[in-house]
Amino acid sequence: MKIEDMIEEFQCPGCVGGSDTSCGRYEYNESELRCVSHVLGTHIGFGNIVALGLPKGFNKPGHDIDGKAMSKMRIRLYLKGDSPLWDKLNVPIWAMEKDGFLFVRTYLPRLNVGYVDVLEGGTLSMVPEALNVNTILPGID
Repeated sequence: MKIEDMIEEFQCPGCVGGSDTSCGRYEYNESELRCVSHVLGTHIGFGNIVALGLPKGFNKPGHDIDGKAMSKMRIRLYLKGDSPLWDKLNVPIWAMEKDGFLFVRTYLPRLNVGYVDVLEGGTLSMVPEALNVNTILPGID
């Protein structure tokens, strides 16, 4: 898989800029591991913005300090064999394997920042300290 394939699968669906990397706004940022032009464009009810390309439990961007739903998400995409360095400063909170990918909500407490990490070929064994979201999935909206 190429990085453009991952972006088209996990970022482009529902994006305001377009539905694939030929949208004219596509801009891959190697240090951020994502398309930095990505803007969430799908609303489910008033104030509920979601990232269509991500599975339930990983598709909500959260809210800013004023309670407004954010229109951008910090999503990092890792090709097979690559992964973030999880440690006490990059904490995997919860994770799920789905369709050959590992999805991890990672929190950086020192910076008060969260990411959704998507790893091609990743497994739950890479993040044993994270909560397995499949055990609570039916209860997630």
